[in-house]
Amino acid sequence: MTQTLTIGYSPCPNDTFIFYALVHGRVRVPGIEFHERLEDVETLNRMALEGQLDITKISYNALGLVREQYALLRSGGALGRGCGPLIVAKPGTSSLTFKRAR
Repeated sequence: MTQTLTIGYSPCPNDTFIFYALVHGRVRVPGIEFHERLEDVETLNRMALEGQLDITKISYNALGLVREQYALLRSGGALGRGCGPLIVAKPGTSSLTFKRAR
């Protein structure tokens, strides 16, 4: 018996590259088929809040809202040194002190 899992991710090149082999059967997972759902991250966040997907990409902000319904996987995160959210300031903002991450 084959189980079908829905997997949601964005249509950005990074995500489509990462999930292509899994979704298109190039990586075999015996007994499991994947049905992809391509949406923007905000839509995926809302779908996760409603529990519509088995596996999904979400924003880090949404993680706190769905942590009781979903488990954070060890791979796939894009938050760390040199990537992730940017903090921006208007030109002329002098009250901020900027430091590089070590």
